[in-house]
Amino acid sequence: MHRSLADEIGNQELVAAAALIIVAFLQIAVGLWGGLFFLSRLRPLGSVRPANASLILPLTGQAAGLERLLKALDCQTLTPRRLIVSVESQHDPAYWRAESLAQGWSFPIEVVVAEQASHCAQKCANLIAALRRIDAHDEAIVLLDADILPPKWWLSELVAPLLDGKWDLVNGYRWPTVAAPTVGAHVDASIERTIALLPRPRRLNAVWGGSLALSPQALETLEPERILADTLSDDCTIGKQAGAHGLRVLTRRVLLVPTPMAGRLLPVWRFGRRQYQILHTYLPALWWLAFGVLSTQLAAWGILLAHLDHAGVRLAISALIIAAVAGCFIQAGVARRLGFPDTASAQLVQCLLALFKPVVHLFHWTMVTAAIATRDVRWGHVSYRVLGPNNVTVRSRDRWKS
Repeated sequence: MHRSLADEIGNQELVAAAALIIVAFLQIAVGLWGGLFFLSRLRPLGSVRPANASLILPLTGQAAGLERLLKALDCQTLTPRRLIVSVESQHDPAYWRAESLAQGWSFPIEVVVAEQASHCAQKCANLIAALRRIDAHDEAIVLLDADILPPKWWLSELVAPLLDGKWDLVNGYRWPTVAAPTVGAHVDASIERTIALLPRPRRLNAVWGGSLALSPQALETLEPERILADTLSDDCTIGKQAGAHGLRVLTRRVLLVPTPMAGRLLPVWRFGRRQYQILHTYLPALWWLAFGVLSTQLAAWGILLAHLDHAGVRLAISALIIAAVAGCFIQAGVARRLGFPDTASAQLVQCLLALFKPVVHLFHWTMVTAAIATRDVRWGHVSYRVLGPNNVTVRSRDRWKS
């Protein structure tokens, strides 16, 4: 009787383990299929549409990459009407950095000083101040992050769907490139590139504020001074409000914008945790999806590694590693076709990381699980108390070093 019960429990555990491994394989298969499908449909970009497009850049800190960004914007096939740089105060090092680089480009640069935020992210306060400069001459308004390095076709391809009148908001996503051969840069690229190639269901209305174009009509409908005045997340809030107002949101997955990475592992982890804290607060379904997928992958790897003495298990592990390496080659193919290929050494390291996929998954999983605590969020030099999507208070602000 006892032996039968033990056998039954053992069989149930075996079935559960097998089911978990099958789910993990299905997740990987979906990711590979999505990457291959994306690559098969990817075509070089290069359309040029004349337009008056004003760019808005919230900026803070030393802004070491600002000159590099300005050079990239200066080479755009569509010359911006102007670039509006918005900073927290004249004491912010970004103010003097922007002022010193404001001349000598094919477009004018305006530097705007915003108020210090008290009940929203400082980035949101900077955006509000800059958006007040938008006028009737603007046919498109583009929000961008300071750490991107847009290719020459970026601006034209971003605003073209707005000019056709078929879409109200258009956005892309970051594509991490390895600017320095640090562990942090390579791990970040391994994680973010996988995310970048995933499908983006339109009903989620998820947008990325690092490369986001809005029509003037959409901007008027969204009322940014109202919706950004009490939130921590500019892009999640804009996306949610766009959905609520029935605005048409297009995520152009082909608009992958190179984002050079050179950081160490700890800053990468902190950045990832903050991103997942924001996701947990504003798009909890996506947070749960990330948590579920990563937990399944880690559990499956744990079961497989605990039974290495079985030939079938070793075969399954080999299949997982081959799939991970295949994913690296798909990502390399996407980067080449878009015009920013990896160096041979960077591609080799990415493939080597595929051999240690459980370690990468574990690092990623710790970001996600640490983001459960959303009450206190650190973003740059500002600490926030977050009690809800629209209940944000600045707790403290570090002084700038002279």
